[in-house]
Amino acid sequence: MADGLGAVPIGHGAVETVGGSTSLAVTRRAAVVSALHEVGARRVLDLGCGEGALLRELLADKAFSEIVGVDVSMRALHVAERKLRLERMPERVAQRLTLRQGALTYTDTRLRGYDAAVLMEVIEHVDLPRLGALEHAVFASAAPGAVVVTTPNAEFNVRFETLAADTFRHADHRFEWTRAEFAAWADGVAARHGYSVRFVPIGVPDPELGAPTQMAVFTKSEVTTTAEGAA
Repeated sequence: MADGLGAVPIGHGAVETVGGSTSLAVTRRAAVVSALHEVGARRVLDLGCGEGALLRELLADKAFSEIVGVDVSMRALHVAERKLRLERMPERVAQRLTLRQGALTYTDTRLRGYDAAVLMEVIEHVDLPRLGALEHAVFASAAPGAVVVTTPNAEFNVRFETLAADTFRHADHRFEWTRAEFAAWADGVAARHGYSVRFVPIGVPDPELGAPTQMAVFTKSEVTTTAEGAA
């Protein structure tokens, strides 16, 4: 709870619209699912899954054979279970999903060996001094074939009409990064753990400020090399 993960459901109460019409949540989830398809992921970790919005999308897609949702909050996991109506799902669908309680700043050997992990609107809920622990737990210990990370683009905040100046999009955010800050962090993570990284804007971009959400797609360097060699 000290890291903020699960203390407030991810996305709950967050500023998510531009001009009252464009839903970033829907666009973001679609971008994440697309990135997972691009890296060929079938076994996926949703880290900081909250109340299960992305889990629903993953379950609806038969390309994903195994899905694990992890959150520090048992309350959020119970809400996810209820919203997803797992007890009413066909067994063949429900058995693809596992919900686990866990803090993302601690290593968990059960999370090793997956094709991909998603941190969707999660890192900004972690205290900055704890980001190194999250990095180790995800990129060094779990070490999935790919990692998809989304986070707000702080530069775009001035375009949100309902957001007061110099405030974050969510009361539980510990920080919000500019594109340069996010790129510096992601490039460092990739270099330290043997991943390559590319950046994808999410949402309609502003010519000067960029898109409202920024996404980094990390792929293990050896995976990338193998794919290139096969081509």
